[in-house]
Amino acid sequence: MELVKSGNSSLQIPGYRILRKINQGGMSTVYLAIQRSVGRQVALKVMSPVLNADPIFSERFQREANIVGQLSHPNIVGIHDIGRYRSLNYIAMDYMAGGSVSERLAKGPLEPLEALNVVRQIAMALDHSHSKGYVHRDLKPENILFREDGSAVLSDFGVARAVAHTTRMTNSGMVVGTPHYMSPEQARGNAIDGRADLYSLGVVFYEMLTGAVPYQAEEAVAIAIKHLTDPIPKLPARHALYQPIIDRALAKEPAKRFQRGLDVADATDQIVTTLAGKPSQQISQLNNASVGVSSLARALFLTLLSSLRDRFIKGWQVRLENPQQVDSVRKDQDTLVRLRQLVSEPTKHRRPWALTAITAITLLFGWSVHSTFSGKETWLSQITFSDSARRHTSDTTPSTPSADRSEEVQVRDVEKPPVKDLVQTQGQEISQGDSVNNQSPENSLSGNLPTQNSAVLSQEEPNSVPKFAFTVKTEPEDARVRIMNISPRYAPGIQLEPGRYDVEVSKPGYDRYRNWIIIEDQNHQLSVKLQKAYFAGKKIRSKLSSGGQGPQMIVVGSGEFMMGSNKRSNSRPEHQVKIPKPFAISTQEITFEDYDRFALATGINQPSDSGWGRGRRPVTNITWWDAQKYVEWLSKQTGQKYRLPSEAEWEYAARAGTDQTFWWKSSDARGKANCRRGCDSEFNSLFITKTGPVANYQANPFGLYDTAGNAAEWVQDCYQPGYDKNHNTSAPLKIKNCQLRSVRGGSMRDPSSRIGADYRKGLNENSRAKDVGMRIVMELY
Repeated sequence: MELVKSGNSSLQIPGYRILRKINQGGMSTVYLAIQRSVGRQVALKVMSPVLNADPIFSERFQREANIVGQLSHPNIVGIHDIGRYRSLNYIAMDYMAGGSVSERLAKGPLEPLEALNVVRQIAMALDHSHSKGYVHRDLKPENILFREDGSAVLSDFGVARAVAHTTRMTNSGMVVGTPHYMSPEQARGNAIDGRADLYSLGVVFYEMLTGAVPYQAEEAVAIAIKHLTDPIPKLPARHALYQPIIDRALAKEPAKRFQRGLDVADATDQIVTTLAGKPSQQISQLNNASVGVSSLARALFLTLLSSLRDRFIKGWQVRLENPQQVDSVRKDQDTLVRLRQLVSEPTKHRRPWALTAITAITLLFGWSVHSTFSGKETWLSQITFSDSARRHTSDTTPSTPSADRSEEVQVRDVEKPPVKDLVQTQGQEISQGDSVNNQSPENSLSGNLPTQNSAVLSQEEPNSVPKFAFTVKTEPEDARVRIMNISPRYAPGIQLEPGRYDVEVSKPGYDRYRNWIIIEDQNHQLSVKLQKAYFAGKKIRSKLSSGGQGPQMIVVGSGEFMMGSNKRSNSRPEHQVKIPKPFAISTQEITFEDYDRFALATGINQPSDSGWGRGRRPVTNITWWDAQKYVEWLSKQTGQKYRLPSEAEWEYAARAGTDQTFWWKSSDARGKANCRRGCDSEFNSLFITKTGPVANYQANPFGLYDTAGNAAEWVQDCYQPGYDKNHNTSAPLKIKNCQLRSVRGGSMRDPSSRIGADYRKGLNENSRAKDVGMRIVMELY
């Protein structure tokens, strides 16, 4: 039972260990908690006790869980549990570590492509919700959250209703929703459908781009009137490219808006693919907001003028010796990164002169390209972007090393000759082998296609152009495939004319693949195997070949830290150690549940639990060699490389970025760990000392539990008193004929003075102790 103080009273929720308050509103309070039964972090939403007597609010709170329970979508928050304890209603749902759009807006407008990506993901979530018959009715920045991988998630269905009951009036006659984001029909109190949510999404998109809502007033009624009567707002000139989406989303009449979330997603794809290549003549049938050549040219022209204006202002400020940061120039780079690709492709139809001229002028102002000439056609290729620009070309995948690995990606018919020269871009030299564009000048269109195809591609005979089937087989199978330089959505077997196509394959948690392929005179199949991407804080659970999952791991990034302590004789000298690459370490000590699965599978004896219980308690009474056998078995079961951590890795993860003995930056260990003295542990008394279940106390900033106390942990190193001053790497210390191994973290049998991150001791590798267990590492690279 966990107690959380709230004013003069305490909140009790059985089955949950509440860590801290995340957010509080008038209707409920959200806590970060551990669901004890599975050791999972959840957001625990607890309804305000004051409102429990009101049946309307209680019904609304319960409705949220019932609705979300019927909606299964990667961009909709997941529900794990719903219950009532005494007078408290609560819901346990996914914990979103990335915060909300509202929190990001507090720091200023979002980057345009990031905002466009958020809109697309939430539009897909709304399309799913509407297809199930539910209208959200209260979409706003606070209700759009981010997972650890950066993907956007729609939350808070507390006021959602089925379409058959979508009047805006509650039983009390009150309009439900937030005035700044209400559609006109909501403000009138009329019946609504999913198009009202799409209007709200348009308002959020406008706010993400500009940092302000489109209609502002001091009173809610005045805001509602503006939604009903004021014209659709205009974006700043530098964002004119996105005005068609705003115009369609914020139309006063629902019939003139996007009709479903998929339409919005198509419109965002249209802009991205148009910028990535030539404006296509063929538009997806679901796309009701296409961007025509004339509107694109006008938007590019306005973007150029705005960029020039900002550069002039910035230069004038520097000249007056009063420099200020001008963020709009950098934000324009998001659009201009796409513009660089605009002229990188040979086109079937001649690009309109206005568009070509404006793009060419844009490129003259400081963006370097490498030109190649082929026959009568001039095209710019080998455009290489800076790292910051490249991050914005992927909508959901974290910034990771290139996934363009020839031994794992099979591309037929396309040669990849070595590229020797470099392109100077934004003051950086970046190899042209970058995955954003992996075509060399030798692989230009005219150099690869047969001569007769030139006639096929001419504008004079459009009806005679043959088409061929193109299919991408991906691993994993649910990876997303996009062809960036055409508007139609990719589908297996899509019919394409001869030419070059910019193919992107992506999935959150994996390196993004992007490359050019050539369709010549036959059907084409491309096989792509994505590599997993790892980022700090990412949680991993590998599947066991015998069934079930391995221990939960969390990625710890590379870095440097001061290891040891000059205050302890066996931890001297304090010295700097570099952790050269990320690694994954188990969030918890390996439990009896984990170890017993291994023991039963291999037929070895199960270690004693000392009468304290098994299950979620840390495994103890194992030797260092037992630990070695466990990680070997786990490696074979998962295909991953598991091992014990080195002392340096263990201490780096335990310190979690702090330079003090305890990660909580205080010498007071009460309520923070399980130890003999100084912790006030519930598992220790005058006559009894025992381990407690893992993750019973708060995790450190890296997400690791029980790095202090509970069970001490074997590591890989040979033990010697003090450190070798010449050993400054993260590799384990190896000594010939070693028998003593290092043990870290202290245990429930140690006082608080011996459970710090710098405390260490030696133990014979064949010893079994009731207070020594293990934590493990998985190698990532």
